[in-house]
Amino acid sequence: MKQLSILKIFIFIEIVLIIYLFFNVSKKLNLFIDEYISLASNTSFFKNLDFNGGVKTGGSYSVMLTSGPLSAVGSVIGWNVSKNLFIARFFNFIWAMSLHLIFTNFVKRYYKINKDFMIIFSIFSLVLVPWFFGVLYSIGEITSTIICFYGILIFPYNRKFSLVLISLSIFYGKLILIVIFGIFYLAYVYIQKEYKKVFFDFLFFSFPATLWLILVFLFYKDGNVFSYVIEFFNFNFTNNQSAGLKELGFLTIRDYFFSFQNSEVMKWSLADILRVLFSPLIFSFIFIFYYKYLNIGLQKIVYPVLLSSNFLYLWFWLLSPTKWIRYSQHFLLLQMLFLFFYLSQKNLKMSKFKIFLIVMYLLVFMSSTLLILITLILFSGILIFDKFKIEVNINYFIYFFLLINLFNLNYEYSLKPDYNFIFTECIEKLNSFECYLEYINQ
Repeated sequence: MKQLSILKIFIFIEIVLIIYLFFNVSKKLNLFIDEYISLASNTSFFKNLDFNGGVKTGGSYSVMLTSGPLSAVGSVIGWNVSKNLFIARFFNFIWAMSLHLIFTNFVKRYYKINKDFMIIFSIFSLVLVPWFFGVLYSIGEITSTIICFYGILIFPYNRKFSLVLISLSIFYGKLILIVIFGIFYLAYVYIQKEYKKVFFDFLFFSFPATLWLILVFLFYKDGNVFSYVIEFFNFNFTNNQSAGLKELGFLTIRDYFFSFQNSEVMKWSLADILRVLFSPLIFSFIFIFYYKYLNIGLQKIVYPVLLSSNFLYLWFWLLSPTKWIRYSQHFLLLQMLFLFFYLSQKNLKMSKFKIFLIVMYLLVFMSSTLLILITLILFSGILIFDKFKIEVNINYFIYFFLLINLFNLNYEYSLKPDYNFIFTECIEKLNSFECYLEYINQ
């Protein structure tokens, strides 16, 4: 009972600090054209089912609209309530946090977890991934990955609902997740030898997609449903400058290495490189090396998760010419949430070496080099001298250092200036040409 009350206090402190952080960050972000496109198109969708970002984005159900309705539920509510961009941004963070709270309560039906720790860690994940403020811009990487993650968790126990949930994350969130799911599903079916279930799995998975195509049929003006599907996949996978598929087979090794000079990686900090390049390797080692210590449910999905997330990781580093860091969130957040879920298991057995690996994984996501060094020194001392029963209390130690990290983020963003934008033309209609001009001119 005492432990329970302490964890409730921990959750309260964390939520207060994170709310404070995201409220402030909402005012400190400059404008980003993808924000306007997502907010305008999704506001139109929830008002009249017309997924329309305006004439500059291709009109109704344009293939250029790549962040679906689930990306911006919070921002749509916030905008319609306040007509204030900062409030819209903040509400989208509330939406992302709410997803964790809702689904944590759901998955505890199937796994023996400490719900409080899962809530603590999942909410922390919102500030650990690179470019975490993307959720404030209403773009779909973070929210869609959250939904996809919980869909994957319940797949062995509630297959039908899982397939619908994952399908929603893809077709109403970010299409790139179809790569994650496709590889996960094929690996799962092969390992478990569940070939007879494929047909009915397809029916449940295709249900949300069918509803979306019906809406396309009703609103799409540049062709029929068939041409929409072809154009959409071409735009997202073939012609997308970040996909790198058009150049596949034509690049020499020399071309490949020189392509890094034109990618976003050249603007990254050392911390970003460590997060995106090395954290998936540490994650993979942890779950391959300690596979036999996982419970049955996690054993069923761990290899499919490793294959699917690391496939996207390899695509990002080997094929993507642009290497936009927000595209790394799909595999980074999925892996991070999986690790946090593992840490939330009841009766978890931990060795010192496993603890060391987990700490090394989390260290790269700290917001300060100084904080990384302090955490490393303290954890090393604890592991060596073993005065605090670290194998039993590891989650409390992780909470403490993640909380310090959160304090540091609040401090860093408090030093940044606030922006002040005027959107008089957008109050009446977001997807109007006048609103578009007003947004981009600022």
